[in-house]
Amino acid sequence: MEPILIDGSFGEGGGQIVRTSIALSAISGLPVRVINIRAKRQNPGLQHQHIAAIQAVALLSGAIVEGARLGNAEITFIPGKLRSGSFKFDVGTAGSVTLIAQAVLPILPFLPGPTSLEIRGGTDVKWSPTSDYFASVMKEIAERIGIAFSFEILKRGYYPKGGGLVKIYIDEPPGSIKPFRLVKRGGLKKIEVKSVAHNLPRHVAERQASSASRLVAESFRGVNIIQSIEDDSAGKRSLDPGSSVTLIAYTESSILGADSLGERGKRAEMVGEEAAMKLVQDLSTEMALDRHMSDMAIPLAALAGRGSEIGGAVLTEHALTNAKVAELILDVKLKINGRPQNPFVLRVL
Repeated sequence: MEPILIDGSFGEGGGQIVRTSIALSAISGLPVRVINIRAKRQNPGLQHQHIAAIQAVALLSGAIVEGARLGNAEITFIPGKLRSGSFKFDVGTAGSVTLIAQAVLPILPFLPGPTSLEIRGGTDVKWSPTSDYFASVMKEIAERIGIAFSFEILKRGYYPKGGGLVKIYIDEPPGSIKPFRLVKRGGLKKIEVKSVAHNLPRHVAERQASSASRLVAESFRGVNIIQSIEDDSAGKRSLDPGSSVTLIAYTESSILGADSLGERGKRAEMVGEEAAMKLVQDLSTEMALDRHMSDMAIPLAALAGRGSEIGGAVLTEHALTNAKVAELILDVKLKINGRPQNPFVLRVL
C-alpha cells in the first residue's frame, strides 16, 4: 500500500505533525510518509525527543520505520498490529516525557489489553506541557470521553539532565472512542494551583502560587482557590533545580488548565502570572477546552467520528495542523468555525 503523504512544513511545521501522523497511522493501520519535517525550525529535521516518540509508537504498533535518524527530514512509518504489555522508553536527558505521553494517548483506547508504559526524561521542560498539566487536564478530559488510565509522576526531571519518570497504565482499553461533545465550559466551580520547586528554596514555589492565585482572584472574584506546594520535603529530589506552576480550573462541563516554567533569572512571581494570564484568557472565552487541550482533542474527536464537537479557547497552528492530518489519514471531514488565534468550534461531519 502506498503511504499517505504528509507535508511536515504545513501549519506550525514542528514536531506535532509527526506525532499526530504516526499515532493515527498506528490506529488506522495505514502507512504514512512525512516529508519536510520541522522545515520551519532553526534546527530542522528530527531531534532526539521526536525519535523517541516515533520509537514509542512503533513499539506499540509493531511498525517498520524508515528514516528515524537525528536531523533527518523524512520518515516512512508502516504500522503493524497494536500490541499490549509492559514498555519502557527513555527520551534521553531532558527530552519531554509529556510529548511522548501525548503521542501515545490517542492509541491507548485501541490497545488489545492491559498496558503499562514507563517514560524517562524531562517531566517539566520547555515547549511541552508540564506533567501536572497532563495528569490533571489531559488525563481528566480523556476520562470524560471514555479513556480511563492512570498517570503517575514518580520523579521530576528538569533541564539539562532530565532523569524524571512517569508511568501510564491502562487496564481495560475500550476499543473505540464514542462521539462526544465538549463545547462550552459552564460555570466556574474552583481553581487549583499546583506549584512545584525542586533543588530550590520552598519560597520559590510559594511565590509562584501566590502570584498566580492573586491574578486569578482579581479576575474571578469569590472563586474557591486551592493551593498545593511540592518541594524536596517529599523526599524525591531531582537531578537539576527546576520549578513549575500549573493551574487547573474545574467547571460544570469541563476542566481547563495553564502552566508556566521557572528559569534562571526569571522571578517566581512572573512564572505564576504567566500561567494565570493564560488561564484567565482561556476561561474568558467560555469554551470547554483551553488552548492546549483543544489541540490534543482534535485527533480524539476525529477518531470518535461523526457527531463529535469541541469548543476551543484559541485556534492555534497546532490545532489546524492536527485537523489537516486527521482529515488526510482518517478520511473524515472536519468543519471549523472560528478565525486563527480566536475561539473556535470544530465539528466532525
